[in-house]
Amino acid sequence: MPKSITSSYVKITRIIALVIAVSMFTTSCTNSKKLVILNDIPDTARVALPFIETPVNTIQPDDILEIKISGKNPETSNDFNSKGGGYYLNTGASSAAVPNYLVDKNGFIEIYKLGKIKAAGLTKDQLKENLQSALEKELVEPTVVVRFVNMRFTVLGEVRTPSTYTIPNEKLTILEAVGYAGDLTMYAKRNSIRVIRDSSGHREIGSINLNQKSLFTSPFYYIKRNDVILIESDYTSKKQTEVFAKTASIIGILSGLITVVYLILRK
Repeated sequence: MPKSITSSYVKITRIIALVIAVSMFTTSCTNSKKLVILNDIPDTARVALPFIETPVNTIQPDDILEIKISGKNPETSNDFNSKGGGYYLNTGASSAAVPNYLVDKNGFIEIYKLGKIKAAGLTKDQLKENLQSALEKELVEPTVVVRFVNMRFTVLGEVRTPSTYTIPNEKLTILEAVGYAGDLTMYAKRNSIRVIRDSSGHREIGSINLNQKSLFTSPFYYIKRNDVILIESDYTSKKQTEVFAKTASIIGILSGLITVVYLILRK
């Protein structure tokens, strides 16, 4: 077979390999910079971050509250935990001892002997104090424990498992919420995470940049109940990946054809 054909085949093969290598390097460099969360933090052993207060959550309609009432006389106080408007979640024996109360659309819960109690708009501590004051007529040295049951949030968009999540925690950060959703995909736009918040009818949309440490001072760093987190797609990265995939496919086909032609001419 003529040396010119062999020489041409070698040159074409090298060109194809070079094109693939350059494409992979360019795509990799472009994407890797965007994939790093908190990429503005210096590479030091310790980084001090500004103080941020944990938000105070107020009770809203449709919230589920776990309320445990006790007093000096257990027999009397047990009536408050077993009768009235509370119900029990079927989640095991540990939860069966404490009733849960659904805050109705008007913001009230109904307690045995106390009747309807206003809950919406109050913090847990405020409701606790109100209940203890009301129970002083019924119990000796009453104590009340109030906690939220339905910490629910939704994560949509470029995450591995978009869904609505309900967790027992009362405090949750944006990073933990993303973790529940299985982390971001490689196509997620990390510099513009949207949080849709609906708190007692007051709706707002916030934006968080996961690439900068300023997220730690954002009012949307801590997630509130019923927040919806939207992870947008980085269409530029997606397009680059698609173009690279198509280019690699075409080059692969051409490379195969050139090899077939070379083998035929070689005979």
